Amino acid sequence: MLMAENNCCAFVQARMSSSRLPGKMLKILHGRPIVDHVLEAATAAVGHDQTVLLTSSDPSDDPLAAHVAGIGYKVFRGDLLNVFGRFRSCLEEHSCLWFFRICGDSPFLSPSLLEEALQRAKLSSECDIITNVFPRTFPTGQSVELVNSNTFLGIDDLKLNDEEKEHVTPVYYKNPTQYKIEVLRAKNPYPVSPGFAVDTLEDLDRLERHQGRPRFRFKDQPKTMP
Repeated sequence: MLMAENNCCAFVQARMSSSRLPGKMLKILHGRPIVDHVLEAATAAVGHDQTVLLTSSDPSDDPLAAHVAGIGYKVFRGDLLNVFGRFRSCLEEHSCLWFFRICGDSPFLSPSLLEEALQRAKLSSECDIITNVFPRTFPTGQSVELVNSNTFLGIDDLKLNDEEKEHVTPVYYKNPTQYKIEVLRAKNPYPVSPGFAVDTLEDLDRLERHQGRPRFRFKDQPKTMP
């Protein structure tokens, strides 16, 4: 069992080698790089010292790592393609009972979503993952996954396929009877698209015209699977 130093960390997963928008983490949105906005949202929920950028050790991510370290955040670098392994190695260095997996393409991520997940964790300490994407009732770019660290470390990574290694959490959703999954549901489901994620230059242009982070309402009664 993990001996945690912190109750919760936010691990922001990001890289520069996006096929649809190369270098997008450092593209400017509302006067600042996209990654700055994401780190700010994570910090609002868990604090600066518990927020870590997870990027790869590939040279293409050198500018991203340098920028984030330069603005005072912790940076962890690992395998480019085996992101599951990158998270596991980071968790061993930055131990915590729970961690958020946050995608770096979500500059308008609402801290209220993260805060709600943390509240659910207090009430559902035996859950393996708290998520709002199974099923999704919130827009893209507003995805939240709060993962129980001990469960995560107990997963046999030798049994994971390439997709599960790259996207980290499909192993939970493909095996819902093996894991206790707490689902955050919107009080009134929101359209998935166009959403708040930055995947293309068109997304960046559209979000440049959007002001402020959204806030959401949740269903009163959470459901646990199974």
